[in-house]
Amino acid sequence: MRCGYVVAGVFSLLLLAGCGSHSSNLQVGNEQSYASLKDQREAVRTVKVYEVLPVGAEPLTTVSAGRCHRSFVEESPTEASVLIDLKVAAYAQGADGITGVKITKESGLNRNCWYVLGGTAQAFTLGDAK
Repeated sequence: MRCGYVVAGVFSLLLLAGCGSHSSNLQVGNEQSYASLKDQREAVRTVKVYEVLPVGAEPLTTVSAGRCHRSFVEESPTEASVLIDLKVAAYAQGADGITGVKITKESGLNRNCWYVLGGTAQAFTLGDAK
């Protein structure tokens, strides 16, 4: 009988661990970014969105960001907030721009959210293309 309690306890811990894991770049609603206002403003001003990778640009990395919708009393996350988060993430990598922006709405139940508005983009530097 004790074995049943141990198995149930381990299973419960695994469920809790699964519910608590999420991207470190996941924010709730449209709250202020984790970046300082100065860095956020500079990122929005500096990092531009391009339809395609410019000639001569050097890809850096894929950046990601997400906004969690947790409560009906909060405003739903917006694509504009996710785009700003992507620019801040790219700015932190030294990027001049992002391309291939994809923003999707996904289930967020495993992250303690009703849904997550998530985004990815390819960050790049312009190098000689400036």
